[in-house]
Amino acid sequence: MPLFIILGKLSDKAIGKMKEADQRDARAEQIITSAGGKLLGLYYTFGRYDYVSIVELPSAEVLARVTVDIAKGGTTVSTETMTALLPEQMYAMAKGT
Repeated sequence: MPLFIILGKLSDKAIGKMKEADQRDARAEQIITSAGGKLLGLYYTFGRYDYVSIVELPSAEVLARVTVDIAKGGTTVSTETMTALLPEQMYAMAKGT
């Protein structure tokens, strides 16, 4: 299943309600799980992005739906998403296999 890294910025609303972050994170994980995926990691960060999540989802189309569903909660201002490849996948591609 494809892996994705999501870099996100929280809304002022979300930052103001950090005491409730565990509930918000549980809701996001439920959305991911119900879409057939798995939340592999979630980290809060300092700097350009407020959080980094690593998710496994069936496809980019499912990722788009999950991202929209999570954004409906009004806690994420913007995201940047990257497809992640395991080293073995990159090695196989480099070898042409």
